[in-house]
Amino acid sequence: MPELIELLKEQKKIELGVESKLRPVVENVPNKLVSAMVESVIHDSKKHAAICQALIDVEGGAYPVKLDVDMATANRMTQAIKQHIRVESGMINRLESMLKVVKDDRVSDILNYMLADERRHHDTLTKMANILDRDLAALDEYLELAQKYMFVPPRG
Repeated sequence: MPELIELLKEQKKIELGVESKLRPVVENVPNKLVSAMVESVIHDSKKHAAICQALIDVEGGAYPVKLDVDMATANRMTQAIKQHIRVESGMINRLESMLKVVKDDRVSDILNYMLADERRHHDTLTKMANILDRDLAALDEYLELAQKYMFVPPRG
């Protein structure tokens, strides 16, 4: 798919340009909340650029369609992911507790945004741990996982 690869390269270039355009806002805005929100957009753009590069590599055949690692490596990866799943669960619980006491709808909206991210992280890591537990997952399983839990906005 050479056309897709070219489009991904263009998208990556645009995403990488976001930081240079928005960094002055972060550095010059005295309001820490506004600064943090703009920083979040910069971070997401960097993440999107990395995703574009990964898709370019996959589409270009740079990676095998199966995760081919030895059992010891797969076990270490799975254990690290499972440990972080517990951390994500704790963050979800804390955010849910905060939402019970918050009075300002604007703050509630921001906390709900964070909660949606944490739930998506938890779901993604849980599915990934299940795939790793099986041995040699196919690329289409990772693509489905990414599509379902990482890159599609939460409904609601």
